[in-house]
Amino acid sequence: GFNIGAAGQPPGIKNSLHSHHTAELFVVFKGQFRFYWGNEGEHEAVLSHGDVISIPTNLFRGFEVVGRDYGFMYSVLGGDNSGGGVVWHPSVITDSQGYGLYLKADGTLVDTIDGDAVPSESELMPLLTDEELSKFDTYTAEQMMPFVALKKDYREISGDFDKPGVKQFALTGHPSASYDFQVKSVDDVSIMAYELTEGASIPVHQRDEKQVLINFEGDTLLNLVKDGEQAQLVLTTGDVFSVPAGASYSLENLRGTSFTYVVLGSDQPQTLQGN
Repeated sequence: GFNIGAAGQPPGIKNSLHSHHTAELFVVFKGQFRFYWGNEGEHEAVLSHGDVISIPTNLFRGFEVVGRDYGFMYSVLGGDNSGGGVVWHPSVITDSQGYGLYLKADGTLVDTIDGDAVPSESELMPLLTDEELSKFDTYTAEQMMPFVALKKDYREISGDFDKPGVKQFALTGHPSASYDFQVKSVDDVSIMAYELTEGASIPVHQRDEKQVLINFEGDTLLNLVKDGEQAQLVLTTGDVFSVPAGASYSLENLRGTSFTYVVLGSDQPQTLQGN
């Protein structure tokens, strides 16, 4: 499985250094985010509206909003239960104690400012040792760029639907997948996208993989078919829809230019033939 989340924050607020056991991908929706990574957060890149990044596992990462605008982005965490939790950098755990926040070994957070008692030393989350830290990876900014798809560099593929006004993009997925993904990464999830203009549509179709739609721009009519029943829903900018298992659907552009991301529960999704 996978999880869809979001991060919304004003400029200057940081999401501190942490690592995940499974894939973590981001799609920037609004504002500019500075991503930083490495054991000291020494490498960085600034991403904007529509940029996508697949951050490798076994790597400490964090982010903050830069500039003057409020920032918002969607996140995709691979695996059930958010990929099995978070590994916090030792500096994050120790710094938080200066603000009265203590992380226990069972993952719960104790807020002494709210009146909670300070946990005993034996209850606290143990800090990673220098030896353990040395086993985490690092990437230069140049080495990280293959894991980034900038919106301005999205590359249209021939796609599953050869129709006027329809563009399809394969953004992140497995190097050996049937689709030629721009970001080639073993994540167990993949991200595709459709751009629909001037009333264009893609026909009713079905995939075996779990799907979540993120309507990034424009108004898009979703036609859903399951067990002989049909429903319609208009997706506006920022809407997220989890496609029920076994359902078929079509998409139609209503207003503006529709741009819809499709997050799939496999990094090797099968192409749609005969549509």
